[in-house]
Amino acid sequence: MKKLGPFLLILFLLAGCQTEKISVPPSMKDTLIVSNLKKQEISFVDLQTGKITASDLNFRITSMEKINPNTIILAGENNDSLYRLQLKEGTLTKSAQTGKGVNEMLYRQKDHLLFWSNGIKNTVGFYDVQKDKVIAEINTDNFPVSMALNESKNLLYVVNVKGASLSVIDIKTKKEITHFPIVERPKGIFFDGKYVWVGGHGPYGSLNENIYVYDPETGKEVDRVKVGVMPVDFYGDTSSPYVYAICHGSSSVYKIDSKNRSVSKPLKVGANPYDIIGDKHRIYVTSLDGDSLAIIDRTAFTKSKQIRLNNGPHMMILGEENE
Repeated sequence: MKKLGPFLLILFLLAGCQTEKISVPPSMKDTLIVSNLKKQEISFVDLQTGKITASDLNFRITSMEKINPNTIILAGENNDSLYRLQLKEGTLTKSAQTGKGVNEMLYRQKDHLLFWSNGIKNTVGFYDVQKDKVIAEINTDNFPVSMALNESKNLLYVVNVKGASLSVIDIKTKKEITHFPIVERPKGIFFDGKYVWVGGHGPYGSLNENIYVYDPETGKEVDRVKVGVMPVDFYGDTSSPYVYAICHGSSSVYKIDSKNRSVSKPLKVGANPYDIIGDKHRIYVTSLDGDSLAIIDRTAFTKSKQIRLNNGPHMMILGEENE
């Protein structure tokens, strides 16, 4: 029995590091990767045919970030670890220890840093994905969620939902420089190069219909952009001057000129839109209660396709950078 002890310990350790296999399409071309909230699964959607390949998981994904063409980091708010999904191999393995409560993640390619917000611990974590090592964890205000980067000043902006504040974190020193008050029950953030845009639900009993624009250096509100009910997420990139905002109270998308902040007419999508991403020609919007994916032509700002999805489609990642 004494000789069996080390052998059994090795078996136990190997079991704890066991890799799970999931069903992944052979190619990621024209594929959208979608996490679902109403079922513990991840789906791969063929954007040309609408065909869906789904794999069950033992946890519900609350955030996903692609760190290279073959690797996606997954987080679940009820899990105390991140997971690595290798697309070519179809393998899922545990990664960094974070503690339960991870809401959202944000990746910076140039220094291999993954940031996560933890709403239970009220912290923001720094994870070096190349070294597979957590290098820092910073205290914030109450319930941090949405994040945005200011690359030129090496800053991370963090929206604190229950604190109704925005934290400004110096990435180099790994310290919070300041935080200042913002709209009540905030959600979603976009940095336009000078100002921070924040959406959210607004105070109880008075649902918000504005995007609030703040100067992150002074903490002062500089503008309000009126859109639909409860703007909660944004998408913008360097290919155009427009920012796209989803409003899950009015089930609509708005196209906003980032310079003069003029607003388009609303474009209706499925009920309770929850995530928005894009490529050079299209915008993609998942609707949690509408169980659908809207594909929007960026130039015409019209829906080019709507695909039926099941089980509460939530977060998205492009399988490949579509042209």
